[in-house]
Amino acid sequence: MKKIFENKKLIFRVFVFFVIHLLLVDLSPNSQVAYCAKIHTAAGTTSATFLKIGIGARAVSMAGAFTAVADDPYAVYWNPAGLVYSKGAKNLSFSHNEYFQGLAQEFLVYTLPAENIKFLGGGFPSGGVLGFGFNYFYTPKDMERRSGQNESDPLYPISISEGSFRAYDAALSVSYGYSFSSEMDLGASLKFIRQSIDDESGASFALDAGVLRRLTFFDREFMAGFTVQNLGPGIKFISKRYDLPLTFKAGLSHRILENGTIVSLNIDKPIDNYPSFILGMEYCLTDKLSLNSGYKYRLYGNELGGISGLAAGMGFSVKDFLFSYAFSPSGDLGSSHILSLSFKFGRAFKFGRAEKPKLGLYKESARAYQEIKNGNTLVYKINSRPLNISSVGIRYFIEAESQESDVYKMEFKTFMRGPAGVNITMTEGDLSDALASLLPAKKKIIKAFQFSSNLGNMQGNISFFFKVKRLAETRNIGFLYLAQGKWLPAKINIAEQDKEYLHLKSSAPFSTHYIISE
Repeated sequence: MKKIFENKKLIFRVFVFFVIHLLLVDLSPNSQVAYCAKIHTAAGTTSATFLKIGIGARAVSMAGAFTAVADDPYAVYWNPAGLVYSKGAKNLSFSHNEYFQGLAQEFLVYTLPAENIKFLGGGFPSGGVLGFGFNYFYTPKDMERRSGQNESDPLYPISISEGSFRAYDAALSVSYGYSFSSEMDLGASLKFIRQSIDDESGASFALDAGVLRRLTFFDREFMAGFTVQNLGPGIKFISKRYDLPLTFKAGLSHRILENGTIVSLNIDKPIDNYPSFILGMEYCLTDKLSLNSGYKYRLYGNELGGISGLAAGMGFSVKDFLFSYAFSPSGDLGSSHILSLSFKFGRAFKFGRAEKPKLGLYKESARAYQEIKNGNTLVYKINSRPLNISSVGIRYFIEAESQESDVYKMEFKTFMRGPAGVNITMTEGDLSDALASLLPAKKKIIKAFQFSSNLGNMQGNISFFFKVKRLAETRNIGFLYLAQGKWLPAKINIAEQDKEYLHLKSSAPFSTHYIISE
């Protein structure tokens, strides 16, 4: 405990030093006078550049080092693969960006489990999450319209004002994130874009695609992320088409402390600018309060001065509400202030206080007539290792072992809101007649079992390690799990064997029932 406390103090000191150092260096007068940045040859050649403005106070306060974090509803912008972290609950989030020079931006996003959406008699596969976003960037209606008819007048070359107009950009997005495996998440967003200035406008569409991949080095888990943003045909204004700001982003994040503190690195490469290198940190003071900071450095220097790469902010949560604030300076142009509010609620929306979503594992519990008969309850002692913390909860790697059962070991990853506990229970016994009748012909049950305790919000498959007795004749061992009223086979590998037993391993999704058969 003392070592952990000392590490937290050290990380906090590094965090404070990081912020103070940037402020002292970048705010000093000499740094601004001597600063000179190289401008990219393609700068200003793309349309819909509002799509490059970061969304959400939490991500912006980390200077955009969010590609490999992306575990909140704003994943629809940063990396749609991260939507899977919203699984099991609905989220409504709103972000306001008080941009510099009177400009402003609003972003509204709503996420929900994809299986809740039915169409054409079917639906999305379970485990996916849908997100709907609306991005609106606008100017005040204070730009004067002038015809330019008097510009050739040598005495009074100023045209008379003909009224005021404004400009706005908007994008409506539909996103989908899916847990492809226990180690990889995939996602994509389809965006419909419109730009308008006075009475001229143009429209187009674009595609974002992202992936999150969990990696393990030296017994520590890292998250790698990659995103392609704004892949599309461009926007045509009047007679000319302008490319969209196609951007490639790659990131790596790691939770360095058990309290959820995250360090994240990003490399961004837009087609109209040089690469940028970003370092971001989220330091969790408590489970309700976090401090965020980051710095973005563009190759050949930041165009608006060194201070324009700095970002800082904080987040505060109360029950199902999360409030975040971010500050991002833009040199001589001014500063941006971003406010974000997120609200998480259960399966059905209710005005007023919503019931807190439960991270239960069972998508549908076993009915009474499906329960194991003549059951014997077995206790598995667990060894839990926390992997990372997100808005969903704490993600654990669980090893559960018991010497009382032929299914002697299980491994899986799961989200829980608190401690993982010390044991889980499983019931072994006879399969009910209703479920036994669903078995394929000539299948003989060796063992039937079901979980009798909650395992949290499962991520990926469960690895089962079990043994069966060796006989003189060859045994065709199978491992089946129940899914939507059908018994489905899972792949089996031989782990080892001795004189008495075959030791086997199988990987299967969570189910209410499992059987070992021959």
